[in-house]
Amino acid sequence: MDKEQTTIKFNKHDFLMFSIDNVITAQTQLLTFRFKENHDVEEIREAMRYMFSIYPKLRSVVEPTLFSYRFRILDDNSRELEVLFNDAFRVVRNMQYNSKEYIEYRRNLINEPFSLEQGLPIKIRYIPDDPTPVLLLSMHHIACDGVGWFHMENSLLKYLNGKHPPEIPIDNPSLLPALLNKPYYTAPMQLYRSFKIFRDSQRKNKGHVIIPASSRPTDFFGPVGVHQHFLSHDLKKLKSKSKEIGYSINVLHLTALTMALSRGPGKDKGNVVGIMVSMDLRTNFEEKKPVFGNYVVEFMVRTPKKYWDNPKEILHTIDEQLKLNMQRVKNKEIVFPLFVDKLFTLVGKKNYARGARQVKKKGLLQTSCAFSTLGNIDFINSHGTKAQVCETMSIVPQHCLFVTSSSLDGKTNTNVSYPEDEFAHDDILEFIKRYEQAMGELLIL
Repeated sequence: MDKEQTTIKFNKHDFLMFSIDNVITAQTQLLTFRFKENHDVEEIREAMRYMFSIYPKLRSVVEPTLFSYRFRILDDNSRELEVLFNDAFRVVRNMQYNSKEYIEYRRNLINEPFSLEQGLPIKIRYIPDDPTPVLLLSMHHIACDGVGWFHMENSLLKYLNGKHPPEIPIDNPSLLPALLNKPYYTAPMQLYRSFKIFRDSQRKNKGHVIIPASSRPTDFFGPVGVHQHFLSHDLKKLKSKSKEIGYSINVLHLTALTMALSRGPGKDKGNVVGIMVSMDLRTNFEEKKPVFGNYVVEFMVRTPKKYWDNPKEILHTIDEQLKLNMQRVKNKEIVFPLFVDKLFTLVGKKNYARGARQVKKKGLLQTSCAFSTLGNIDFINSHGTKAQVCETMSIVPQHCLFVTSSSLDGKTNTNVSYPEDEFAHDDILEFIKRYEQAMGELLIL
């Protein structure tokens, strides 16, 4: 690797993810790769070590610059990387999948902090003694987003099936190619147009009070809990209903979540259900599309109270909002709110974290829920028969309920992370019960 490539600048998302480490216990993505067949420890260790060779950002440490931070990429043959990898890779013996000990271990791992200036942005825990062994990866969100880790999982399964996927070159961290049209000297006019759209949206949403999902919202950040659930309605039913009514499966999920939240303990504490939805920016890069990094934006889907008892209206308003926001991303009309976010990075890590705590304390983080999905991921098992997964999931801590969803082998895996100071585990079970009931109602429309 050339010297010019041994460091990578932070982009806006990288800085925000790094700063949040001063606010919550760990800004991680907890990934579960559960294999259909046995794999010995050395096989998995060798495969993960190969991932470090082809994904340079995995072998990075964070170092300060004059005004910000950057990634320093360790040489693949360095003694430093060998020591840090040996520390990151650990084997957990005598543990069974989904046992009480496993659930507690997983919960503790998602809350375990990182030391990014002294260690790697990933922790690898292999649990080999179950008939379906589990690879748990706690990957700091500073390394990549959901699309990035899924790309890495594909590479891992290719390697375990006897292939050697090539190195993924370090991507340009800048989001500008996805946000601005060329020539860049037209940026002021694009920024102004985006500002007008943002201003009009703010005016339209005036008077909205987002309902909380919890009956006891708190004014501080604490540790998170984890719950995994397989939807009782199989993918075939969801696809059939989606085709019949003309809305995507994502719209079905968001509608069911909205219905569940509108019937929950926070229903009388506001007049709008607000769900944050993640969207990948990679498709907006006109030339080389990045692979491994943070290239995701979020927007809120809002459902006013007047629609809560009308599933068809909820479906319609959510579908309209998703299409509108996707069109704005495609037209590169979202630069203003991201520009404002970028300005916040100028205050420095400690001040940003201090501001985040104040915003939480004053109750300004109004979100009912967050939602992210990879959709159907059956492709993950297309690389051969020597290594396949029966379960792949991701859980990310948030300041609110965070629901992630993906489908594999006809089953929909729905995972929830939640602030333990605001929810007991029984509260999450009740939320899932309402979500299941709502989805059942949608399937018989």
